[in-house]
Amino acid sequence: MIRHVPAQWARTTCFILVAVMNLSAWIDVQGLIVEIPLIVTQAPEGWALPSATSICLSVANIAPIIIVLLHWPQGNRFSEIPYIYLIIVVDLLLCCVLAFTWQRTIFLFGRERSVWFFGSFITLAMLDCSSSLVFFDYMKRFRDHYLTAVFLGEALTGIIPMFLLLAQGVGGEATCVLTINGTSLEPIYSEPR
Repeated sequence: MIRHVPAQWARTTCFILVAVMNLSAWIDVQGLIVEIPLIVTQAPEGWALPSATSICLSVANIAPIIIVLLHWPQGNRFSEIPYIYLIIVVDLLLCCVLAFTWQRTIFLFGRERSVWFFGSFITLAMLDCSSSLVFFDYMKRFRDHYLTAVFLGEALTGIIPMFLLLAQGVGGEATCVLTINGTSLEPIYSEPR
């Protein structure tokens, strides 16, 4: 026996699922950006890391151009669904890889560099930059009022990492201590909660 699902329940469920899908759009990159103050103290790039991540994020904007170039010749035959699956699955896998490799460095061009971090970051940024374009294209299949769920999901990608950061505490407050030989001061950073 098939039961009829109330229309309001179906609309609410669809609204929540659309918001969750769009939550995956930028939450990984936003999470990395709010963690930069903690990563800076351990990365060989030091305080050049925020600038380098900004450059990576800017370079990642090439991905939407690639998506448009793929979409243009296909016209209405273009299906964004495989790209949505690709974005979500690769984002998830990269976040798992990044959790274990962000501290690894490689000796490159005469010094240690955070190649794992930057490689993962730029790939995540490329996927996230293209996700907005692909998700909006997918939303043409739904009624107009679900666009609110799209924007809610994208807004939560910044709010959730910020609240988690506030709960975690940034740490990083520097305390200057004398070096072993007593001739200079060295900053010692506190750990987050």
